[in-house]
Amino acid sequence: MKNINSNIKYLIALLVVSMTLLTACTEEENPAISNDLRVISITYNATALEEGSEVETENPQIEMVFSHSLNTTALEEALSISNVTDYVFSYDETNSFVTIAFSSPLDYETSYTLSLPGGSYGASGEALVDDYALTFSTKAFVPSQVTLSVDKTGLLEGESASISATINQPTTVDVTVSLSFAGNAIHGMDYSLSAESLSIPKGSTSSTVTLTAINDSDIEGEESVQVTIGELINAVESATQHINLTINDELPALIIKGVMALRWATETDGNSGKAVHLKAVEDIADLSLYSLGVANNGGGTDSIEFNLPTMSVLAGEDILIAREPSALESYFETTCYGEFEHTIQTDEMSQNGDDAIELFKGTAVIETYGDADIDGTDQSWEYAGSWAYKLGGNWTTGLVNCSEGSSSTLESDCIYPLCDNPLILKGVLAISWDGSGTNGGKAVHLLANRDIADLGVYGVGVANNGGGTDGLEYSLTSMSVSEGDHILLAREVNTLSTYFGTCFSGFNHVFETDAMNQNGDDAIELFEGSTIIEVFGDSDVDGTGQPWEYAGSWAYKVGSKWTHGGVDCAATSTTTQNSACPYTFCD
Repeated sequence: MKNINSNIKYLIALLVVSMTLLTACTEEENPAISNDLRVISITYNATALEEGSEVETENPQIEMVFSHSLNTTALEEALSISNVTDYVFSYDETNSFVTIAFSSPLDYETSYTLSLPGGSYGASGEALVDDYALTFSTKAFVPSQVTLSVDKTGLLEGESASISATINQPTTVDVTVSLSFAGNAIHGMDYSLSAESLSIPKGSTSSTVTLTAINDSDIEGEESVQVTIGELINAVESATQHINLTINDELPALIIKGVMALRWATETDGNSGKAVHLKAVEDIADLSLYSLGVANNGGGTDSIEFNLPTMSVLAGEDILIAREPSALESYFETTCYGEFEHTIQTDEMSQNGDDAIELFKGTAVIETYGDADIDGTDQSWEYAGSWAYKLGGNWTTGLVNCSEGSSSTLESDCIYPLCDNPLILKGVLAISWDGSGTNGGKAVHLLANRDIADLGVYGVGVANNGGGTDGLEYSLTSMSVSEGDHILLAREVNTLSTYFGTCFSGFNHVFETDAMNQNGDDAIELFEGSTIIEVFGDSDVDGTGQPWEYAGSWAYKVGSKWTHGGVDCAATSTTTQNSACPYTFCD
């Protein structure tokens, strides 16, 4: 096959020369037929190379096609490329197709000239009559964007966390990320580091360091570590990066599960929706060992402000500490409010949604939501007119002011997760991109709001073309899943995995099914048994032109409000990260 392809290339080259001579014959009565050596074409990485072309630096390779077989020794002695010397020649069987391969990437923003002076380089002495020269340049360096991530944010002494720096695209140069560490935990005393900077080698996209909480005999309560980027070489921050970690002496028996500063239609005094949700992880004989404090306005800790009463609680029980319990009971409605085994009233719930909440055991802070030294306004943890909720060990928030105007949490743009279904729709996808094919981007993203003993009681249906429900079309696998688990149902798992890249590992459970046949104008129904418990879109309406259309795109739920990427927003992308609409879960 290789010989056949080479012969075809040679015949094409001869045909080009023959057509050139034939054209000349039509213009002159007595043409002078030339057997001169000619450069027929030249390409760079398979793209035509012309005078003044601007090219990428990666994997450089030049291919030249000549009109005759070459004296390769003579050609190599004469041909030169300015500003670079490290390249090798190779030829096809006819010795008329020349490949010049560079052993390393070219420099950014640099001009290069390929020169071949006139001379005899043909295998039979054919001559290049005129000097040949072609100048091209490389594009400017576009720095990659760096994002920091961590595999766990809460550590007990003796445990470790992996801090990773990831860039959005491979580069041809090494990227160095120097980290800065702050907080009341002390490096060398409370934690150790495998390194204080990360190096991402050229061609790679990530690197990791390990932070280990040092095990000692002191009772120190919760300690904090803030990780930011100090210095970057050959990259920029995708946005200001900030990771918060906590170190504790022991696994706590009581945790902060949620914080609230809700506002709703009939809530007029600004106090009715203020509460803290606690959860017992273990049986606690005396709850009075614990207490709460509200760190107002970023002014630092206000220490203990409310001591919990003397009482026992059992593992798994939910405790609501509320400013006005009866108002919250009305807003949450009976079914959800009944999820709290214990309700305690106190006027000390004074948070405004920008205040950190501290949980004490004795005099030591064992957990903090937010940052006691920072006013939470416009921070990622702000919960004004909203809530924050710990889901599977990670904090999630409703949108700021998402509850305003609502009459109950179930009618708001941010259903309090304890009040929502155990399994919810989190995203629907019908993404199409370069190389995705027809079905590669079709998927449904589910989220477990609570531990689910048997996922098999749930299923999904696609209501095509506004024709009403098609009923249950895919039953989930009978298995247990944990609170906070992300579940993906995909038409083509491998295709979507490639497109999502490192983000794909964020899905705890992935299932492949042809039932994902939505075209971006079809409603998605979530079933519990034979009952529809949630719908994205409208089963009785074709979604084309509707606000919820997701053709060539996706929809993603933040709080309880659906956000959208924009129709066909991913069309020219190769990964979600470099698209015009990165899938929110990956962004």
